[in-house]
Amino acid sequence: MKNKKKYIIYIGIILLSSLISLGISLVYQEYKRKTIPSVEDLIKEKKEQNYSDKDDYKEQKKEEISNYTNELPSYREQYGNPYIMGRLELPNLNINALVTRAENNAFYLNNNLYNQYDGLGVPFFDYRNTDLANNKQINIYGHNTRNEKYFSQLPFINLEAYTDKNIFDNYKDIYLSIDEKKVHYEIIAVKIITDADNEHMKLIFRDDQDFLKHVGKLLQNTLYRNNNLEVMSQDRLIVLQVCHYNPPDTYLLVIGLEN
Repeated sequence: MKNKKKYIIYIGIILLSSLISLGISLVYQEYKRKTIPSVEDLIKEKKEQNYSDKDDYKEQKKEEISNYTNELPSYREQYGNPYIMGRLELPNLNINALVTRAENNAFYLNNNLYNQYDGLGVPFFDYRNTDLANNKQINIYGHNTRNEKYFSQLPFINLEAYTDKNIFDNYKDIYLSIDEKKVHYEIIAVKIITDADNEHMKLIFRDDQDFLKHVGKLLQNTLYRNNNLEVMSQDRLIVLQVCHYNPPDTYLLVIGLEN
């Protein structure tokens, strides 16, 4: 009788384990469906178009760079916010966002363009980027989310598309408008990092050699890299950072070289 009870318990444990495994699998599939459809749809759309739109914006942006009109003062007036310092565009990935800068890297994690509390925050420059026209490296940070209802409010989510090799190969243009000018960057690398890999957070350089040493470390262990472009001592970089969930507790970096 005891053996029979043990056998029943054993079978019950196996069935329960199977149900739990099935449940986890279904939850994960639902997670994938709910958390990244905008990025998946974007990748699918570009593939179906055979990346034919990759040059659509180039002539328009060249004209805007040549005849730059600074619109940032009007945005500062509109939002009553003197800390709006730039506008970031990745037109092929539907990213067009104003970028702020505070006296630290915490304020705009939880405040909006009106400087009101908002857990979604807004994209922001590293507080050390105080000379945007001349800084050797500019860092811009933005939130990601697993909650579908906030996708449209967090433009940096679409940076996740760069985990797809075809997106990296075909859409390399970053445009940054600051007070002085509009700058074009070409994406040279995509990288997934953990908190232990913080080389991209180095923004102060002693000299050219220190900068080039930093670049060498920054471009190690990249997911994708354009080896046809070499960073020289006189060059300037941009790094876009967003939280990443695959694997968990990581960050996605999109690294661009100023043209």
